[in-house]
Amino acid sequence: MAAGAIQGGGSWGKRPAMRISPPPRRRRSILPKLLIALVLLFLGWLVWLGFRDTEVPTQRIEQDVTNEALAG
Repeated sequence: MAAGAIQGGGSWGKRPAMRISPPPRRRRSILPKLLIALVLLFLGWLVWLGFRDTEVPTQRIEQDVTNEALAG
């Protein structure tokens, strides 16, 4: 080795080392989001069905209780 030859001393004037960038992200599929939205809508529909007013309103049955109706 030659005297005064310092290996790897300074890095002045050199280009910075190229860093390996992460691979570009693949576009996520819309299918999982669509399935989750459909499941949420279905659950909301079931809750709506559960809270819906399903009782039949009571009806008054009017009977004729006059003497003419009873006699005849």
